[in-house]
Amino acid sequence: MRLQGRVAIVIGASSGVGYETARVLARAGATVVAAARRRERLETLVSEIAGDGGKAVAIPTDVTDSEQVDRLIESALNLFGRVDILINSAGVTHKIAPLEQFSNDDFRLVIETNLHGTFYAARAVVPHMKRQRSGTIINIASRVGKVGVANIAPFCAAKFALDGLGQALAAELRPYNVFVTTIFPGLINTELEPLNPGEEFRRRLMTPVDVAEVILWVCTLPPTVRVDELPIMPRQVDM
Repeated sequence: MRLQGRVAIVIGASSGVGYETARVLARAGATVVAAARRRERLETLVSEIAGDGGKAVAIPTDVTDSEQVDRLIESALNLFGRVDILINSAGVTHKIAPLEQFSNDDFRLVIETNLHGTFYAARAVVPHMKRQRSGTIINIASRVGKVGVANIAPFCAAKFALDGLGQALAAELRPYNVFVTTIFPGLINTELEPLNPGEEFRRRLMTPVDVAEVILWVCTLPPTVRVDELPIMPRQVDM
C-alpha cells in the first residue's frame, strides 16, 4: 500500500472531492483525519473507510475559525505523532451574481472559506513538517483561479490568491523537503450549488473520484519529482 504509515489530514472531507479523497487515501494505506463542519457526514465517511479496512477519525472543524484549525492539527499530532499530508479542499462559491450584489458578509464567507482556511491549516502544520523534514501540502484551487469568470468575482479572487499563497509557500518549504502542489480543476460533478446543470451536462464533467485519484498521484510522486501546479479539465468541457 503506497501510503502505509502516513497520516493525511483532509479538510473539506464531508462532501465532494474531500470525501472521495479521504476514501482514496485510506485505501492506499494512509491514516486519515477527516475534517469539516458537518459531523454526521464525517461519521458516515469514517464508517465507510473502516468498512473497507482503512483507518480514519473525524474531527469536526470550521476552517474559517483559526482556533478550530489549530486544534485540528494539534489533535492529529497528539493522536498519531505526525502529519505527512495536508489536503486543503474546503471551498464555497456561495452565490452567482454581479459584484455589487455581494454583501460584506457574502464576500467574507467566500474569502474566509477558500483562502483563510488554507492559510490557517498550512500555518499550523508547517512547523511540524519542517521538523520532520518531509511533507506534502495540496491546495485545491480552481480553473477560475487562473481565468476570471463573470458573476463569481469573490470566488475568483480567493482562488487567484490561493495560487500566490501556494507559490510562495512552496518556495519557503522546498529546503525542508516539504512540497506544495496547487491543483486547478475545471468543473466537477459534485454539489454545484448554486449552479444547477442538467444531468446530461453533469455526465460530461469530472467526478470527485477522478480528482481524488489525481491527488493520490501527487502524494505518491517519485522522490526526485515535484509538481508545483496542476491544471485538470473534463475531456469534453472547456470550463
